[in-house]
Amino acid sequence: MNQEQSRILSEIEESGFAKSHVKDLFDKDTLLYFNKGIDYYNEFIQNPKIVERANRIVNGNPIQDRGKWFEITVFEYLGRGLGLDDGGFINMYLSPNITDIAEAYHGVTPRLRNVLTWIHPQNKAKQERASQIWHRDQEDYKILKVFIAYSDIGPHNGPTKFVRKTQHGGKYGDITNNMNGKSTSALNFPIPEEEVVSCEGPVGSIFFVNANGLHKGGLVNEDIRCLTHGNYLNPSAPHIVNNVLGSFDYSDKVNILDRNSDSYKSLTNKQKEILL
Repeated sequence: MNQEQSRILSEIEESGFAKSHVKDLFDKDTLLYFNKGIDYYNEFIQNPKIVERANRIVNGNPIQDRGKWFEITVFEYLGRGLGLDDGGFINMYLSPNITDIAEAYHGVTPRLRNVLTWIHPQNKAKQERASQIWHRDQEDYKILKVFIAYSDIGPHNGPTKFVRKTQHGGKYGDITNNMNGKSTSALNFPIPEEEVVSCEGPVGSIFFVNANGLHKGGLVNEDIRCLTHGNYLNPSAPHIVNNVLGSFDYSDKVNILDRNSDSYKSLTNKQKEILL
């Protein structure tokens, strides 16, 4: 790994959080995939049905056909999960620029799941709910989620917030329940405010988060938030073993993958393994 990758790995291992930028981490090939994502988002936010859905959220009359009605996903846009030829996102998350970090973090070739694209418009309700309240994710005791910003993200347009050292094994790892089926929003002691970090930055900012740690985000008071994410897990993670997140295939619950396509055939063996 290069110096930037090593810094990121060290910070995630210590506190569960690290921040970078595409210009500092990506090579020219991976930047091309990132730029394809810009074109995708330009079409996404201008799609008539997306414009209508966003305006209804802004005006306080949202379409409430899902629990997280405050966010607009690829499923509302394409009517399906992302594939290899949709905006370059999966290829971006398969880049060694990121996967080398994920592999070193997990100590094994990881599995990639839930490559998603979101739009979070201004939310007139201004009330935290679902993932907008403090919680920890439960895919495993050790999770690496990578978020990449496709809009400027500041304090008023829904930055994800993370409490460092609250991941399993961290100094504050016992702040709430973990992997026992109980609520992770009921806190055992006050949040150490000095450890709270906000995922803010310009377009191209990258946030590495062990989402087993306490976090929340997505409540937009002004403007809009455009964000993508990929989830890297150990192959032995309960959600992988039990196929809770699905696998990359035609019947996948999140992403789709045509294993007969030229796009798939062009992947390296390791990239194909990451998609198993």
